[in-house]
Amino acid sequence: MKNTKLTIGSAACAVAMLVLGNNAIQAQNLLVDPGFESHGTAVGDWITFGNSSFSTAEARTGTYSMLNNGTGGYSVPGSYETFASAPGLEYDLTGYGLVTAAPGAGSFACLQITFWSGANGTGANLGTVATSPGNAQQSNYLTPSSPLNTWTFLDTGIAQAPAGAQSLQVFTIVIDATPTAAYFDDLSLTQVPEPSVWALMSMGLGIPFYFLRRRNS
Repeated sequence: MKNTKLTIGSAACAVAMLVLGNNAIQAQNLLVDPGFESHGTAVGDWITFGNSSFSTAEARTGTYSMLNNGTGGYSVPGSYETFASAPGLEYDLTGYGLVTAAPGAGSFACLQITFWSGANGTGANLGTVATSPGNAQQSNYLTPSSPLNTWTFLDTGIAQAPAGAQSLQVFTIVIDATPTAAYFDDLSLTQVPEPSVWALMSMGLGIPFYFLRRRNS
């Protein structure tokens, strides 16, 4: 009977870990409009600034992408979405970027994440745990050496909310020392790991420990 209980506990743990793996692969995308197909009409959709717009000129999938069209002189065009957050939470922002003409000297395009001390992107710019306050965590860049007319995968890596964080903003952005345009499409913002995954891990690991405790009592 004791061996049966331990076997059941181990099986439950294995099932939970299998589900954990599946959830990691299919993590929920937190973005309201990851492919820009709502082109600004959805609640919580992308807000543009500078010379940026939803565009049909290029699209990796669907019809629309986000175009950040920098005119030079560090006009810094971009777009962003805002989310509630809390200290210690971790996120990963990924997506694809494309340039049809090489960015000029000193110019680049990327994705970025930054955390704020107030709600809805207000208060002090805290950056991330990996960066100093006031500095966003950025993905790999589209630069003058990036391939043209090719969708390049972009990834910020894991960005952790620092102490005092209440919200985060995710951006598509062009730093345009000289005129530079970039398209973005098929973005994904995931919490790492998701809260539901932690719950599954706790459930899966807790069951065998329960049976082990009963065995030793």
